[in-house]
Amino acid sequence: MAYKLKNGEFKISCRHDGCPFDFKVKIKQNIMGMTEEDVEEEAKKLALDVGRIKHDAIYGTKHKLTNPAIKKVSGVYEAIGQKKRSIQYQSEAVKYKDFKKGDNILNKGDIAKTICEVIKGGAQVDKNKTHLYKPGESFGASALLINQARRADVIASEDHTTIAFYNLKELSKKDPKKAKELYTEAMEDIFDVIDKLEGMVDSLEDQLEKSTLICENRKERIKNLEEDLLNVSQKLQEMGN
Repeated sequence: MAYKLKNGEFKISCRHDGCPFDFKVKIKQNIMGMTEEDVEEEAKKLALDVGRIKHDAIYGTKHKLTNPAIKKVSGVYEAIGQKKRSIQYQSEAVKYKDFKKGDNILNKGDIAKTICEVIKGGAQVDKNKTHLYKPGESFGASALLINQARRADVIASEDHTTIAFYNLKELSKKDPKKAKELYTEAMEDIFDVIDKLEGMVDSLEDQLEKSTLICENRKERIKNLEEDLLNVSQKLQEMGN
């Protein structure tokens, strides 16, 4: 059975020291192969050629595209001639949706069913606008893997934002490489959350320890003051006698 790439987009980065080149290439050509790996290999070659031309046009006088990093940020492999049911099954693995700036991508309290990836534009947690999810970055994984509701609203940070919603269970059957990549990113996301929680716990323990120490010091001072007051009272009584 042959395969073709649908909605393919790759990111090309230059590893030359200090080079800011980070370019995305959309694959519009009809690339086909006997396996998904064959299709991806050809698509990467095409993306690399386009990326090299773009890089050298900007930085060619300084350096060539050095040890390029190539990453697929979107796209699925579709079997040629597959039945209608399979095509429907494919759509259950990943769905794309466009958003305007300020639109809710995820809603707090919703049951987590998918992992999200920014294809174009950006996204941010509504209550924490300091961190921006850029194209190629995923979010919403921690709630999915621990079977919980979404903990916050996530909104589009700019117009023309495109988000991919991945169903890991379905995606693992159709594009296992992409599913593994998302799962790895999801685990990293969870570990980041755990690290932050551990940091909060350590901070609270330090505050509690300090508060306990302060409280003990205050008790000791009060005890000393009571003893001093008792001594003064006794002396006053002796002087009165």
